[in-house]
Amino acid sequence: MLELERRFGARGLRVIGVTKDGEDDEERKHVADTAKEEKMTYPSFLDLDGSWTKSSKLGFPPSFLVVGKNGRLVYRHAGKLLQGTAEYDQLAAAIDKALAASG
Repeated sequence: MLELERRFGARGLRVIGVTKDGEDDEERKHVADTAKEEKMTYPSFLDLDGSWTKSSKLGFPPSFLVVGKNGRLVYRHAGKLLQGTAEYDQLAAAIDKALAASG
């Protein structure tokens, strides 16, 4: 996500993380440590009861959504993404298209 944020951030991409982990101090520490270790610069939110995850119809974590500036979902992927894979390239293309359509 950091690479995509660097690549598309100046054009308007905003990355937001959502996690269901964090029910207790140990889980919250793990989330914070992971964010620090991975050098995550984007905001992340706790969805402890899973209501947002359920309403967005996300699959298993990790999942990725691309939402256009009009608030409409334009792309969804469930599962890990690695640079250099077709799935990663599809996500990058969806981001590029959404940003181009936004102006």
